[in-house]
Amino acid sequence: MNFLDDEVETSDDIVRGTNDDATVSRLSAVSLGYVQDPFVKLFVKKPTRRSPIINRGTFIRSYAIDSIVSQFLNMPGPKKQIVALGAGFDTRYFNIKAGILNHDGNALSENLSKYFEVDFSEITMKKAMTIKRRKELCSLMAKADQTKIGRGGMDLLGEDYCLVGGDLRNWLDIASRLLEAGLDLELPTLFLSECVFIYITPEESNTILKWITENMKNTMFALYEQIKPDDAFGKMMIRNLKSRNIELKGLQAFPDLTHQEKRFKDLGWENATAVDMNTIHDKYLDRSDILRMSKLEILDELEEWHLLAAHYCVAWAVHSTDFSQEFNAVQLQSQ
Repeated sequence: MNFLDDEVETSDDIVRGTNDDATVSRLSAVSLGYVQDPFVKLFVKKPTRRSPIINRGTFIRSYAIDSIVSQFLNMPGPKKQIVALGAGFDTRYFNIKAGILNHDGNALSENLSKYFEVDFSEITMKKAMTIKRRKELCSLMAKADQTKIGRGGMDLLGEDYCLVGGDLRNWLDIASRLLEAGLDLELPTLFLSECVFIYITPEESNTILKWITENMKNTMFALYEQIKPDDAFGKMMIRNLKSRNIELKGLQAFPDLTHQEKRFKDLGWENATAVDMNTIHDKYLDRSDILRMSKLEILDELEEWHLLAAHYCVAWAVHSTDFSQEFNAVQLQSQ
């Protein structure tokens, strides 16, 4: 990657560091029993127990995105692709292949054509090395013995899993490399962005969405990111992040649920829905999960939890020529 100057390099390093934060938080939630994921520990050097608020937030984020992923893969029709943008050390592919992420107990790996992950080359190199080194990971990949390392270790190119190193801000370069790696423009495809678009400018994220809109025939997008920058809690959140030199470049352009939906609808996507984490907790989460969480840890800071949860959202949108009905059936289910 070519950096423009030292300042850009510093800010990119900080954004890369958020991947380690998220991975440690996931392991914390896994260790306490919130989430099932036997693979995340392979990517963490120093496990750290997070606060009950962070653990609960990690569970609800995972619940929402996993729900969309499992319903998408379970749709009738041809095999499907997933493209995780800024995937970091995410382990969802391995949980799908191991049958841990399933749909009502039914395995989903047979419905997966290919799983693509994109992130900074520094991250993909570390991830590729870990995958190649750990049998419990590489053994889950289709035709693992034929998997190739590309571009000096920055890419990992397999039969049903591709790790592509690069900068999402150079989207046309990323897109061409995804196509080289086997991205099919017609197959049903789900794009994922978990706290990724928020770190790039609205123009840069719009370039990605516009390319998807114009080039992919049957696609769905799911994202998770921060909202509400202008109230007291939002301003404090921004100040806290700025003190760590983290800038949420997309926050002001998409500050609420309406704007999160509008970013897709303005490009002609047929359907877009955005809900905050409080709504997911109160309306969509299974009551048994809420009861189970309350037994795992005592959550004393209820007011702080509700404030934090109001400032994160999940949005999902559909743009499909051939499978519109099937795509639109993918929804977070009210309990």
